[in-house]
Formats: sequence, structure tokens, C-alpha cells
Amino acid sequence: MLNLDYHNIKIEKSESSNQVVIKGEVTNNSGRSYSAVAVRVMLFIKNITIANTVFMVNGLLNGATKAFEKLVEELEYEQVAKDITRYEIYTDSCY
Repeated sequence: MLNLDYHNIKIEKSESSNQVVIKGEVTNNSGRSYSAVAVRVMLFIKNITIANTVFMVNGLLNGATKAFEKLVEELEYEQVAKDITRYEIYTDSCY
């Protein structure tokens, strides 16, 4: 079973545009190093999914923590940020 932990997750406004950006860190406690980890993030307003995106974190060594940042281009911060009620973040795959 994978032991990749996600923490310090923040949903913010992009510094260079009006889009939503998801920032955080992933720590690899799996006992293996990975060339690439596919991370899925889903954002919700109540129980409605408003974003479902996958991005890659490359070069995640065993025991390491890496920061990530994913721009969600289809969401404008001012229109949705205050209404986001929850998120889900998990590992889709890794190799």
C-alpha cells in the first residue's frame, strides 16, 4: 500500500492570473522512490464536483517531501473560491 501523505494544502488565487491554484506538499514514506507520481485533486461546492484534475510530481525519493502547485485554469478565483466547501486529493498512480 502506498504511503504518500499530502499536507499544507491551500486553495489560493494565482499570482499571475485570476485562476484558482492548489498548493501543497507530498511526503513519500512508502519505502520506494518514484520517478513520477500522478496526483488527482477534486474540488467541491457542497457535493458538486467543480474541478477534477490530475498533475504530475516528478522525482519523489523515499523519505522526501516535495512542494507542488497546480493551476486550475477552468476556475476563476473570485467566482468560486468562497463557495468551495471541500477537496479530495490522492495518488492516482506512480512509477
